[in-house]
Amino acid sequence: MGHGLLLGKNPRHIDKDVELCRTTNETISNHAANLLIENQIPFTRNWIKIPFFQREKYAGAEQFYVICTNRNRYGQARRTLDQMDSGLRRRLIVSNY
Repeated sequence: MGHGLLLGKNPRHIDKDVELCRTTNETISNHAANLLIENQIPFTRNWIKIPFFQREKYAGAEQFYVICTNRNRYGQARRTLDQMDSGLRRRLIVSNY
């Protein structure tokens, strides 16, 4: 079988996504994702289940919505999130990568 094409100089630096933000509100997660799509920033959005005994700490939420992006586009993605309305932006937990 032939060898595949390697992008970049070091294969360990490929596919290194970092967490951009997280929230327990699906509407805010969708709004952030739409902004990233409009600005053509690649991202992934997943959810993490909150254990039953920790839900009180998060106002009864059952899951976190986590948005990750490529570490090379992180700065651009953060500037994009700054465009959000301040009321919505306050509900996001933004990482400090």
